Amino acid sequence: MERPLSTLIVIAALALSLAHAQEAAQRLVYADFEQLNKDKHPMSARGGRIIFDVTAQNDKNKPTVSPKLFGAQAPLTQRIAFEYELKQPNDWATAYIKILGFKDKGYTAGEVWERQLLAKAEDLSDYKFLTLDIGAVGTEEVRIDLISESNGIDTNAFPSFNLKVNNQLQPYRIPLTDFKQPEGSWVTKKVTTSGVLKKLTSVQINVSKVPSKGIVVLDNLAFEK
Repeated sequence: MERPLSTLIVIAALALSLAHAQEAAQRLVYADFEQLNKDKHPMSARGGRIIFDVTAQNDKNKPTVSPKLFGAQAPLTQRIAFEYELKQPNDWATAYIKILGFKDKGYTAGEVWERQLLAKAEDLSDYKFLTLDIGAVGTEEVRIDLISESNGIDTNAFPSFNLKVNNQLQPYRIPLTDFKQPEGSWVTKKVTTSGVLKKLTSVQINVSKVPSKGIVVLDNLAFEK
Protein backbone atom coordinates (compact mmCIF):
# COMPACT_ATOMS: atom_id res chain seq x y z
CA MET A 1 0.00 0.00 0.00
CA GLU A 2 1.46 3.35 -1.03
CA ARG A 3 1.74 6.09 1.57
CA PRO A 4 0.21 9.49 0.76
CA LEU A 5 2.64 12.25 -0.26
CA SER A 6 1.92 14.27 2.91
CA THR A 7 3.03 11.32 5.07
CA LEU A 8 6.25 10.94 3.11
CA ILE A 9 6.98 14.66 3.50
CA VAL A 10 6.51 14.43 7.30
CA ILE A 11 8.78 11.37 7.48
CA ALA A 12 11.45 13.12 5.43
CA ALA A 13 11.23 16.22 7.63
CA LEU A 14 11.57 14.12 10.79
CA ALA A 15 14.56 12.28 9.36
CA LEU A 16 16.24 15.57 8.46
CA SER A 17 15.52 16.99 11.92
CA LEU A 18 17.01 13.87 13.54
CA ALA A 19 20.12 14.10 11.36
CA HIS A 20 20.60 17.74 12.37
CA ALA A 21 20.15 16.85 16.05
CA GLN A 22 22.72 14.06 15.79
CA GLU A 23 25.17 16.39 14.05
CA ALA A 24 24.68 19.04 16.75
CA ALA A 25 25.33 16.43 19.44
CA GLN A 26 28.64 15.59 17.78
CA ARG A 27 29.77 19.19 17.30
CA LEU A 28 29.81 22.14 19.72
CA VAL A 29 30.16 25.51 18.01
CA TYR A 30 32.33 27.51 20.40
CA ALA A 31 32.55 30.72 18.36
CA ASP A 32 31.49 31.50 14.80
CA PHE A 33 31.56 35.29 15.40
CA GLU A 34 28.03 35.84 14.10
CA GLN A 35 26.75 36.98 17.52
CA LEU A 36 27.19 40.62 18.62
CA ASN A 37 26.45 42.14 22.03
CA LYS A 38 24.52 45.37 22.61
CA ASP A 39 27.69 47.36 21.88
CA LYS A 40 28.10 45.58 18.52
CA HIS A 41 31.14 43.66 19.77
CA PRO A 42 31.49 39.99 18.76
CA MET A 43 30.81 37.28 21.34
CA SER A 44 31.30 33.54 21.46
CA ALA A 45 28.38 31.35 20.35
CA ARG A 46 26.92 31.29 23.88
CA GLY A 47 27.56 34.87 24.93
CA GLY A 48 31.15 34.71 26.18
CA ARG A 49 33.41 37.72 26.03
CA ILE A 50 36.22 38.01 23.48
CA ILE A 51 39.38 39.58 24.91
CA PHE A 52 42.31 41.00 22.95
CA ASP A 53 45.46 41.61 24.98
CA VAL A 54 49.26 41.44 25.09
CA THR A 55 52.03 40.34 27.45
CA ALA A 56 55.75 41.06 27.31
CA GLN A 57 59.00 40.68 29.20
CA ASN A 58 59.77 44.37 28.58
CA ASP A 59 56.94 46.50 29.99
CA LYS A 60 58.37 49.55 28.23
CA ASN A 61 58.09 47.93 24.82
CA LYS A 62 54.81 46.01 24.89
CA PRO A 63 53.25 44.60 21.72
CA THR A 64 50.26 46.26 20.12
CA VAL A 65 47.01 44.51 19.20
CA SER A 66 44.05 45.90 17.23
CA PRO A 67 40.76 43.95 16.91
CA LYS A 68 39.02 43.66 13.54
CA LEU A 69 35.65 42.28 12.43
CA PHE A 70 35.09 41.35 8.80
CA GLY A 71 31.53 41.10 7.53
CA ALA A 72 30.25 38.20 5.46
CA GLN A 73 31.58 38.08 1.91
CA ALA A 74 30.34 34.94 0.15
CA PRO A 75 31.49 32.26 0.47
CA LEU A 76 33.02 33.55 3.74
CA THR A 77 30.85 34.22 6.78
CA GLN A 78 31.51 36.97 9.34
CA ARG A 79 34.94 36.46 10.93
CA ILE A 80 37.20 38.06 13.48
CA ALA A 81 40.82 39.16 13.29
CA PHE A 82 43.52 41.09 15.08
CA GLU A 83 46.44 43.11 13.80
CA TYR A 84 49.56 42.87 15.95
CA GLU A 85 53.14 44.04 16.27
CA LEU A 86 55.73 42.43 18.57
CA LYS A 87 58.83 44.58 18.91
CA GLN A 88 62.40 44.18 20.12
CA PRO A 89 63.93 44.39 22.65
CA ASN A 90 61.88 41.65 24.31
CA ASP A 91 63.04 38.25 25.53
CA TRP A 92 59.44 37.15 24.98
CA ALA A 93 56.16 38.77 24.01
CA THR A 94 52.65 37.70 23.01
CA ALA A 95 49.61 39.20 21.32
CA TYR A 96 46.45 37.14 21.69
CA ILE A 97 42.71 36.69 21.43
CA LYS A 98 40.94 34.89 24.29
CA ILE A 99 37.47 33.47 23.65
CA LEU A 100 35.32 32.65 26.68
CA GLY A 101 32.61 30.02 26.38
CA PHE A 102 30.13 31.88 28.60
CA LYS A 103 29.54 35.32 30.08
CA ASP A 104 32.00 36.02 32.92
CA LYS A 105 31.59 37.91 36.20
CA GLY A 106 34.55 40.26 35.77
CA TYR A 107 37.88 40.32 37.56
CA THR A 108 38.75 39.95 41.22
CA ALA A 109 40.19 42.96 43.05
CA GLY A 110 43.91 43.64 43.43
CA GLU A 111 46.91 44.45 41.31
CA VAL A 112 46.62 43.75 37.59
CA TRP A 113 49.10 40.87 37.75
CA GLU A 114 47.19 39.11 40.54
CA ARG A 115 43.60 39.63 39.40
CA GLN A 116 41.65 36.58 38.27
CA LEU A 117 38.81 36.40 35.76
CA LEU A 118 35.68 34.84 37.25
CA ALA A 119 34.61 32.58 34.40
CA LYS A 120 32.04 29.80 34.09
CA ALA A 121 33.53 26.38 33.32
CA GLU A 122 32.16 23.46 31.30
CA ASP A 123 33.14 19.84 30.82
CA LEU A 124 34.29 19.22 27.23
CA SER A 125 36.38 16.15 28.04
CA ASP A 126 34.15 13.94 25.85
CA TYR A 127 35.22 15.80 22.71
CA LYS A 128 38.09 14.55 20.56
CA PHE A 129 38.97 17.43 18.22
CA LEU A 130 39.31 21.20 18.11
CA THR A 131 38.44 22.64 14.71
CA LEU A 132 38.89 26.16 13.39
CA ASP A 133 39.44 28.24 10.28
CA ILE A 134 42.56 30.39 10.57
CA GLY A 135 45.06 32.28 8.44
CA ALA A 136 47.87 34.67 9.32
CA VAL A 137 50.33 37.15 7.86
CA GLY A 138 53.61 37.92 9.61
CA THR A 139 53.97 34.59 11.38
CA GLU A 140 54.07 30.94 10.32
CA GLU A 141 52.83 29.58 13.65
CA VAL A 142 50.26 30.33 16.33
CA ARG A 143 49.94 28.74 19.76
CA ILE A 144 46.49 27.59 20.89
CA ASP A 145 45.90 27.33 24.65
CA LEU A 146 43.13 25.49 26.49
CA ILE A 147 42.44 27.48 29.65
CA SER A 148 40.56 27.05 32.93
CA GLU A 149 40.36 30.09 35.20
CA SER A 150 38.91 30.50 38.71
CA ASN A 151 37.66 26.92 38.80
CA GLY A 152 40.22 25.13 40.97
CA ILE A 153 42.96 24.57 38.38
CA ASP A 154 46.12 26.42 39.37
CA THR A 155 48.97 26.56 36.86
CA ASN A 156 51.10 29.03 34.92
CA ALA A 157 51.25 26.82 31.81
CA PHE A 158 48.07 25.47 30.25
CA PRO A 159 47.94 22.69 27.63
CA SER A 160 48.80 24.10 24.21
CA PHE A 161 49.38 23.19 20.59
CA ASN A 162 51.61 24.98 18.08
CA LEU A 163 49.77 25.17 14.76
CA LYS A 164 51.57 25.88 11.49
CA VAL A 165 49.56 28.40 9.45
CA ASN A 166 49.85 30.37 6.22
CA ASN A 167 48.29 33.44 4.65
CA GLN A 168 45.19 31.54 3.49
CA LEU A 169 42.14 31.21 5.72
CA GLN A 170 41.65 27.45 5.83
CA PRO A 171 40.20 24.77 8.13
CA TYR A 172 42.23 22.72 10.63
CA ARG A 173 41.18 19.74 12.76
CA ILE A 174 43.45 19.15 15.76
CA PRO A 175 43.18 16.07 18.02
CA LEU A 176 42.80 17.25 21.61
CA THR A 177 45.34 14.59 22.60
CA ASP A 178 47.94 16.71 20.76
CA PHE A 179 47.57 19.48 23.35
CA LYS A 180 50.36 19.20 25.92
CA GLN A 181 51.47 21.24 28.89
CA PRO A 182 54.82 22.91 28.10
CA GLU A 183 57.91 21.50 29.80
CA GLY A 184 60.60 23.45 31.63
CA SER A 185 61.70 24.66 35.02
CA TRP A 186 59.35 27.64 34.69
CA VAL A 187 56.32 25.30 34.73
CA THR A 188 55.60 25.32 38.44
CA LYS A 189 52.37 23.31 38.63
CA LYS A 190 51.46 20.32 36.48
CA VAL A 191 48.05 19.83 34.86
CA THR A 192 46.65 17.36 32.36
CA THR A 193 44.77 18.19 29.18
CA SER A 194 41.79 16.06 30.26
CA GLY A 195 41.74 17.82 33.63
CA VAL A 196 41.61 21.25 32.00
CA LEU A 197 38.94 20.12 29.51
CA LYS A 198 36.73 19.05 32.41
CA LYS A 199 36.70 22.70 33.59
CA LEU A 200 37.35 24.64 30.39
CA THR A 201 36.59 28.37 30.42
CA SER A 202 38.30 29.70 27.28
CA VAL A 203 40.40 29.07 24.20
CA GLN A 204 43.27 31.45 23.47
CA ILE A 205 45.09 32.05 20.14
CA ASN A 206 48.60 33.53 20.53
CA VAL A 207 51.29 35.05 18.33
CA SER A 208 54.72 34.96 20.00
CA LYS A 209 57.25 35.58 17.23
CA VAL A 210 59.58 38.45 18.18
CA PRO A 211 59.87 40.60 16.14
CA SER A 212 56.81 40.27 13.93
CA LYS A 213 53.99 42.35 12.51
CA GLY A 214 50.85 41.22 10.73
CA ILE A 215 47.29 39.97 11.14
CA VAL A 216 45.52 36.78 12.28
CA VAL A 217 42.05 35.95 10.90
CA LEU A 218 39.83 33.41 12.70
CA ASP A 219 36.45 31.77 12.17
CA ASN A 220 34.34 28.72 13.08
CA LEU A 221 35.99 27.54 16.30
CA ALA A 222 34.34 24.30 17.46
CA PHE A 223 34.78 21.04 19.37
CA GLU A 224 33.95 17.72 17.71
CA LYS A 225 33.46 14.16 18.96
